[in-house]
Amino acid sequence: MKIPTPRKLPDIPKLQDFSKLPAAMKELKRSQQPRLDRFSQLPWLETLRKFRMPASIPIFTRHASPPRPPELTDQSPARPPTTAQVIWRALTKPFRMINWRIVAAALCGVGILHIVATLAAPHLAIATAFNRLERILPANRIVVLPELSSETQPLPFMSPALRYAMCRFDTTKSTIEVAVELSIAGSSLTIYSTEGEAIYTAAESEVAQHRVLIIPDDGRFLGLTPEALGKQSATVSSATLHAQRGIVVYAVPRRGAAYNAATQQQLDAAVCQPSQSS
Repeated sequence: MKIPTPRKLPDIPKLQDFSKLPAAMKELKRSQQPRLDRFSQLPWLETLRKFRMPASIPIFTRHASPPRPPELTDQSPARPPTTAQVIWRALTKPFRMINWRIVAAALCGVGILHIVATLAAPHLAIATAFNRLERILPANRIVVLPELSSETQPLPFMSPALRYAMCRFDTTKSTIEVAVELSIAGSSLTIYSTEGEAIYTAAESEVAQHRVLIIPDDGRFLGLTPEALGKQSATVSSATLHAQRGIVVYAVPRRGAAYNAATQQQLDAAVCQPSQSS
């Protein structure tokens, strides 16, 4: 196929008159534009004409799912569930209907409520242990309690394996001296405040007499001690406490019927009285 040679550009005559310049520029632009009739004679144009675009081209977006295989189409028959699957679905159906978030929130709420109620119980109680014992215990005098039973225990959950002696002390007028014997294994001395807090505890000791001096906590002057007056004190206190009121609990283990008399004698020898030097 013969390819035509391009047309030569026309010679631009020398312009003597500048008024013809716009017409000359238009002629120059027209001569530079390609001629479309020349492209019809190109060999690759025939091949391009034979190529036809299809009527519709499928366009797949990024979210479009690929076509399903023939075996997974809706026309394929579904497999029936096995017996184990049917039983498992029946057993787990009630659990699938439960909103586990609500269950977890309810459990957390119950736990928080239980902790708050436990911590607030001592402050919300109608009568404390001190209020109950104040009615039956005289001030600054030891009282030996009888053997405990469900009807005679002054406070709940007291151990029946122990014998108790209690004293309600009050340091408003004078200091209080407490003396007990802790030579037997299992014996103990505990001093509680009015709020039920243990402010002093002592267990088995090799000292013959365990003495505790309780003085007022307001810092007032209650007189000179025997040492300040130049006198030698016959007793030495094991400890000195600052408290206004409270309960002294002296406990001795029960060692059987053969030791009942010795246990009773040990309880009767306990002392809780105003100090002689005050």
